[in-house]
Amino acid sequence: MNQLSIAALVFVLFLGGLFVYVAEDIPAFGDPDSAPNRYVKLFDMDATGLVEDLDQGVIPASLNAKIEAVGLPLPSGVAKLKEGEWEAVIIPEETKQHFYPKEQKYYFIAKEGDELWVYRYSLYMRFVEEGAHETEVPNMVTYILADYRSYDTLGETTVIFTAGVAVLLLLRRTGKRPE
Repeated sequence: MNQLSIAALVFVLFLGGLFVYVAEDIPAFGDPDSAPNRYVKLFDMDATGLVEDLDQGVIPASLNAKIEAVGLPLPSGVAKLKEGEWEAVIIPEETKQHFYPKEQKYYFIAKEGDELWVYRYSLYMRFVEEGAHETEVPNMVTYILADYRSYDTLGETTVIFTAGVAVLLLLRRTGKRPE
C-alpha cells in the first residue's frame, strides 16, 4: 500500500470513530425531553441564596440582571415544579410581545450542584401545548404549517411554483411541428 492509501484509510477510520462518538449523544427520535424539543440552555450562575427566593415565588434580582443582560424578557413570576426545579413565566402585557394571549412558560430553571441552570423553553413546546386550542385545528402538522408558519409556507409554495413554471418554459418545444 502506498502512503496515500494508508492516509485515506486512517482518515476514514477517524471519521467513522467521530461519527460513532457524536451519534451516541443524539436523542431518540421523538424524545420530548431532548434539547431541541424541550428547552435550550441559556446560562448558569451560582445558586447561593437564590434557591430560597425561587422556592418562595420571588425572582432574585441577580437572575433578572443576568436575563436582561442576555436580552430576553424578564420573567413575571416563578413557580416551583419539584425540588430543585422551577418554571418562570412572562405575561405578554408586560413585554413588547403582544401576540401571546396569556401568560407563557418561558424559562425552566434547574439546580445542578451549586449552580442554577437557566433554560429557554423551545417554541415548539408552545406549539404542542397551545396550538390546538389557539388554532382549533386538530392536526399538529397542519396548524404549524398553515397557521404559525403560513407566510413561510406561502413563500416556499411560491418558489416551487416558479421553479415548475420555469422548467415548463425551458422544456417546451418551439419551431414547426411535423405535419
